[in-house]
Amino acid sequence: MENEFKFLKSIFSPILILTESNSGISRIDEKETSTFFIKKPGLIERVSTIFNPIFWKELRFLKNNKKLTTYTFRTAWYSLSKALAVKKTILQHNEKLNFEDSVFYSYWLDEKGIALGLLKKQYPNAKCISRAHGWDIYQERHKEKYLPFRNFILNKLDSTFTISKNGKDYLSNQFSEFREKIRISRLGTLSLDQIELKNENNTFHLLSISSVIPLKRVDKILSVVSEIKEITIQWTHIGDGLLIDSIQKQAKEKGYQNPNFSFSFLGQKSNTEVREFLSEEYIDLFINLSETEGIPVSIMEAQSAGITVLATAVGGTPEIVNNENGILVEKDENDEIITQKIIDYFNLPKEEKQKKRELSFQNWKENYNAETNYTHFIQTVLDL
Repeated sequence: MENEFKFLKSIFSPILILTESNSGISRIDEKETSTFFIKKPGLIERVSTIFNPIFWKELRFLKNNKKLTTYTFRTAWYSLSKALAVKKTILQHNEKLNFEDSVFYSYWLDEKGIALGLLKKQYPNAKCISRAHGWDIYQERHKEKYLPFRNFILNKLDSTFTISKNGKDYLSNQFSEFREKIRISRLGTLSLDQIELKNENNTFHLLSISSVIPLKRVDKILSVVSEIKEITIQWTHIGDGLLIDSIQKQAKEKGYQNPNFSFSFLGQKSNTEVREFLSEEYIDLFINLSETEGIPVSIMEAQSAGITVLATAVGGTPEIVNNENGILVEKDENDEIITQKIIDYFNLPKEEKQKKRELSFQNWKENYNAETNYTHFIQTVLDL
């Protein structure tokens, strides 16, 4: 929310942030906000869930759709318990809130979204909205293909804003009765200085930015870039995660096998640090081979710096990357073909590379400019 917050605070005051942890809070202006922590659901919330009619309605929905299992029962029970704890936290600060003149905004379509549905049920005039990104939209990503209380949330909230057309289409098809309440509101980033295309082709610098988890397939990036022997490759990865030690070990082994391959893992970086890196370091190609995505903010950042992007055609990614402004590959494309596409891009005449970089920046300017997107988002919310 760091980019978005710059625009929110210019319109809304005061701003109250409810969060489960303080991770990232220091990156926004704390003088502009009051931050409160959501407690885990206690005995009262867990017992109340059992007697809540919304819970039993969800169980009937699961039973009618032949999805009622021990797992879905427990997921629904815990999710509603957590939502009740979130709602309780909101109501504890009701002296600071005017329910007729406040916007209640969940950044994710999860338990916080359920909580706002509960709040809307109690206070019909409260304005309650949520964003929806990727993991909180696509049920196939989850165990037993289940995300709890989707009907309840989409019905109760004033609007749900997906960050991609793909996400909107998915929700609209799954829950067609709420189609009119589902809108697209793209995320955005701020402009970055574009570094001119280098004349020399001594080293080809590739960059990836993501968590190092199975979904992001950083291991596939390693497999692809480490096999390039015709070019001197420098691969930089920004991000951390549970697979980082394994990936680093594999990268060292690949480096021994291929003297033209070098790598650098920079660990977790704040948005500000990433932007500084993109402004100071020349990058030939940004690469994202995720198994699934919403629309990666990292790709927006890369395009705002005029960097060509190679990415998998998953989720909303084809809305930001195409074969005109970048390189789009299928999710299950084999490594050899992706490797060849990188080599082919390296061998393009300078003029063609520059054209792709210009189209990459133009796509960001037209579709993912923070100032345009967040100003429009705020106006849409105010007009609801």
